[in-house]
Amino acid sequence: MAALQPLHTQVLDVMRAELGEAMAAIPADVHGARKRCKKLRATLRLLRGPLGERYGPLNRAIRDAARALSGQRDDDVVAALCTQLDKDAPELAWGHLPDALPAARPGSAGFEEAHALLQAVDDQLAAEGLPPITPEDLANGLRNGYRRARKRWRRALPNPKDAPPLHEWRKEVKYHMHHCQLLTPLWPSLKARRKALSRLADGLGDHHDRYMLEQRIKALGTHADAEHAHRLDQLAREQEWLAKRALRQAEALFALSPGAWWHRQTQPA
Repeated sequence: MAALQPLHTQVLDVMRAELGEAMAAIPADVHGARKRCKKLRATLRLLRGPLGERYGPLNRAIRDAARALSGQRDDDVVAALCTQLDKDAPELAWGHLPDALPAARPGSAGFEEAHALLQAVDDQLAAEGLPPITPEDLANGLRNGYRRARKRWRRALPNPKDAPPLHEWRKEVKYHMHHCQLLTPLWPSLKARRKALSRLADGLGDHHDRYMLEQRIKALGTHADAEHAHRLDQLAREQEWLAKRALRQAEALFALSPGAWWHRQTQPA
């Protein structure tokens, strides 16, 4: 029987596999590549303590790689969302809207930049590996992720119509969700939480996509508010509904203080 690999070796293998899949997805599956970048950044956050000074440069490189691909992702999301909205409200001719919006595609330069950044991270991990990791390190990372997500939720609560705080909360929810996914083998009780966080993140993602489309319409100029008034009204209504639903869903996930939440995780089932 083969010996069980140390935690840092197991995590390193997972990270390098994600890096390889992300690079292989460029340019055919930009959305998939960006999702893998988010998982990688979530893993780095989980290991922030053991990584020390290495955390910042690694995190920035993966963040910048995802940003280099964001234009392509935004164009794809706008097209898909308009197709969906057109089915619900064909009278607003949503299907014709993408042609009226300026494209935000990055071109080959963005693809090449993203690939180079991810390759540099993979090279560094191959050469230097990861520092030793203990279960306590992972527990600290999970606890800190809960604390950040809860803090962002509380900031978003006072005004559901204020989109930027919701977007910042969404990012922390996704990090916390990935932490729960990664650590379910060690803490099986996290499986149900990960599923609930996934539903919450999906709803916040739907909200952000509508906000992004709204902003792109408004960026067309001062005539946009009049020309697209009914479309903008629909987007505003849907954003408000999605925001209120997400904030209600979060009550069951983030009501406890970080200390009380962690105490509950460590109790026998």
